[in-house]
Amino acid sequence: MKKFFGFLKKETIALLRDPVLMAAVMIMPAVQLVVLSGAITLEAQNLRLAVDSGTNDVMIEKIYNHAIGSGWFVRAPDTDKDAVRAVQTGAADVAIVAPDGGLTRGGMRDGAVVQVLIDSMNILKAQSIEAYLQGVAAHAMLESNIAPAAQPIVFDIRILFNPQLNTKWFMVPAMIAILVFIAILVLITISIAKEKESGTIETLMSYPISKYDIIVGKVVPYILMSFLIMLSILFMGLIVFHLPFIGSGLMFVLGFLAFCVPASAVAVLLAAYTRNQQQALLGIVIVAFLALMLSGALVPTENMPLILQYISQINPLSHYSYMVRSIILKGPDWSYFACHAFVMVIVGIGVWIIAIKKFKTTL
Repeated sequence: MKKFFGFLKKETIALLRDPVLMAAVMIMPAVQLVVLSGAITLEAQNLRLAVDSGTNDVMIEKIYNHAIGSGWFVRAPDTDKDAVRAVQTGAADVAIVAPDGGLTRGGMRDGAVVQVLIDSMNILKAQSIEAYLQGVAAHAMLESNIAPAAQPIVFDIRILFNPQLNTKWFMVPAMIAILVFIAILVLITISIAKEKESGTIETLMSYPISKYDIIVGKVVPYILMSFLIMLSILFMGLIVFHLPFIGSGLMFVLGFLAFCVPASAVAVLLAAYTRNQQQALLGIVIVAFLALMLSGALVPTENMPLILQYISQINPLSHYSYMVRSIILKGPDWSYFACHAFVMVIVGIGVWIIAIKKFKTTL
């Protein structure tokens, strides 16, 4: 027991002398609990809804207003002119297209057909939309004093981009983004932390090189390795899971390069604040876990509280996961790519400025 209490005292003192480890152990679990409790929810909410109703179609407008008022749907921005294209471009999650002549006349008889186009890029959303719309339509019919029929309105559901709602098609693109991010974090952060722990970083500084040379030498090789990791995962998805690849290969590669700007900057910044590999690994777990949960790769960001949605908008992994999934399943245009790439590069430049300032080449 005396030996045991001796070790207990020694390890307690060592822990108290390491403020980074103390903060990670004592503070971060509470932060993760608060953040993840609000971030993780499997209920589809804030579904962006567009409608193509023509003119003077009172019934379809009533259904639309009821849908917005239900709390499940929100108005898709700038989609009044072309609801179908809104789904194709990702501006809307679902579009309602009224039948020829409008739903007002068609709703008075059984079997009025309303076409519903659903973006299935996120299957958690797609699986909920039809049930939501059936309930909304029933309430709208009752409010209009229309006698209920066996099925007064028939929804002709068209699932776009993932017609079978294949979970693997949803998960594999997300895993490409996630594993690339983890690979960059682990390879770069551990490499720099190892140099600092062994003291060889000071040996490097004895040579006629600057800290910028060290950073470039540590970052570029592991970016190339991460690129090979990304290609191996993609080919595995194409061969094993029969994943389609609809978009541009050039856009896919450029998206990876744009994502490397913030991802490598985060890795260098993390290495700047850690003194050994143990701290680096702990920091990687914390950063990767929070970035993943706030990325929308697994759980839609629209379901999160407003403050977490704002955070997700500056999360590079959020933009990269959306981009990868869209390129593989949908084939977006270059304006979509430019929007997400711009945010990633701007955030990356900001993080790089901090990382370079904090990066030290002495123990």
